[in-house]
Amino acid sequence: MALIQQREFLSKITPFTELPNDLLNQLADSMDIVYLPERTEITFQNELALLYILIKGKVTEYRDEEVTSHYSVRGFFGDSAILEKSQSHVKFVVDEEAIAYKLPAGKFLHAFNEHEAFADFFNASIVEKLNRIHETQQTATSTEVMMDTVISAPIQKLVSVTQKASILEATQAMTDARSDACLVEFSEGESGIITSTDILKFVALGETDRINAPSGVQSICNRPVYSVHEFDYLFNALLKMTRFQIDRLAVRSDLGFVGFLHQKDLMSLFANQSGLVLTKVEKSTTVEDLIGIGEQVDAMVHNLNRKGIKTHYIAKLVNELHRKMIAKLVEFILPETLQEKVCLFVMGSEGRSEQVIRTDQDNALIYDNELNAEQLTQLHAFTKAFTENLMKMGFPPCPGNIMLSNPEWCQSQASFSQTVEGWFDESTEGSFMNAAILFDAEFVFGESHWLNDIKRLLIHLNIKHSNFLRHFAIQSLKFNTPVGFFGGLIADSESGIEVIDIKKGGIFSIVHGIRCYALELGIKATNTHWRIKALMDAGVFEQEFGIELGETLNFLNTLRLESMLHQLDSGVELPDNKIRLAELSHMQQDLLKQSFNVVDVFKKRLSHHFGLNGML
Repeated sequence: MALIQQREFLSKITPFTELPNDLLNQLADSMDIVYLPERTEITFQNELALLYILIKGKVTEYRDEEVTSHYSVRGFFGDSAILEKSQSHVKFVVDEEAIAYKLPAGKFLHAFNEHEAFADFFNASIVEKLNRIHETQQTATSTEVMMDTVISAPIQKLVSVTQKASILEATQAMTDARSDACLVEFSEGESGIITSTDILKFVALGETDRINAPSGVQSICNRPVYSVHEFDYLFNALLKMTRFQIDRLAVRSDLGFVGFLHQKDLMSLFANQSGLVLTKVEKSTTVEDLIGIGEQVDAMVHNLNRKGIKTHYIAKLVNELHRKMIAKLVEFILPETLQEKVCLFVMGSEGRSEQVIRTDQDNALIYDNELNAEQLTQLHAFTKAFTENLMKMGFPPCPGNIMLSNPEWCQSQASFSQTVEGWFDESTEGSFMNAAILFDAEFVFGESHWLNDIKRLLIHLNIKHSNFLRHFAIQSLKFNTPVGFFGGLIADSESGIEVIDIKKGGIFSIVHGIRCYALELGIKATNTHWRIKALMDAGVFEQEFGIELGETLNFLNTLRLESMLHQLDSGVELPDNKIRLAELSHMQQDLLKQSFNVVDVFKKRLSHHFGLNGML
């Protein structure tokens, strides 16, 4: 292969991508090609270490006969021996006839010592490595405006008056600044907001003789003031506007308010981009409109993942869309007379805002104790139509039948409370699962306080039944972490393909374990990342461990998402939670091993905290 091709090959492999051209070329020019027949064994105990970079073929790393790593095209090994990390009892076996480059140890060490970013790759923590991957992907490919910060958008100048100002003074201040909004500052430190719409309404009332009255602004201003931080993502700003049905947000810095962000300015940035999906949901008028939007959400997920957006940000956006789609569906098909007599909520991964690909639907409904027979008949018809239409919108039915079309998950207020109390009176695996699913619930439509009452009851019963939480927590240790004693991945073989169920192997333990801590402390947040943040704030987790755990969960969810997208592209209708090792790069396998080590550390902490030793 010509030198120019060697350079090009090496320039596409992380962390060689960090090197300046002159240093990269030195390394590339010093490489030799070597042929490695099948079953070749390589050790570095009795020979000078080299860095092997695979051009083709497959190699497996063994430590004391335990498989610890797999390498394929663009994978490399030998770095640990060069850096004098432990390589005792390590050997590399060629599984599939291979061709590789050999890089002399001296050249590798020269680059390691000369370039800090290159060296950091081999010394960095898992959190640093993951953040670098996301930064690199986003810098290289992202033109997604939604992931820009608020400060990058057009922001109207801040206008403010005190509570003693007249409506005329506020109007003049807005006119002078060419703004359509004005903050009203109250003496107790609170703020309100007046918009051009409020001024028009005031004029329409025909009370303009009050326009110059002192403190007149107090009669027309709105509170609270919805705001967004200047360094928050634009998609968060749009979510707030749609959630609270407002046209503008006050923008704040760490020191206070700095201006206003208007929806029309925001939407001009989002033209032809993912943010348009949000407005399509708002403008939908039929069930058929919602069915069409489901496909656009899937395309948006593909696009955002390709651009390296962290999975939990994608999940947050997608679940907000899902809830709006569900709320719209209820508006379309629930009789108006019942719309103030129900509380509909989503649970499980949808409740935690962690479902990216629509793999099932977990939902429930509480209805008014006083519904008459006719209303109950209407409600029954609604639940059936709701589940059927949700399936058309791309939400597969729940395999466990945790859907409001199941009478067990559609009950009156009183009956639902009795059911929850029954879970604690007769604790079974099923009741633990039901409690876990309900604890993740988030309101979607109707009387939100009914769900709040049920969740307060759940926390109260947990305190009352002191032993419940121990048995609840043991579920976190239900599945073994697929990593061996020496840190190698333990995979199952399916038709000769090595696979790992990543949900059982790591995601479930983190999600359920964090849920247990949250239930113990009565933390209201449902998203696992928000719960981890709350546990860090409460001093339960050290800052470093909390961040590492959150980033680990994010990485595992990213691998699962990418596997699911790949399965969907291959025509699989309902993707599973398994990742195929052959589809992972060398770096991904390395990070996966580190992630599972973090999961194991977390399990030990969990086991100690809840006294689970000996319970399995």
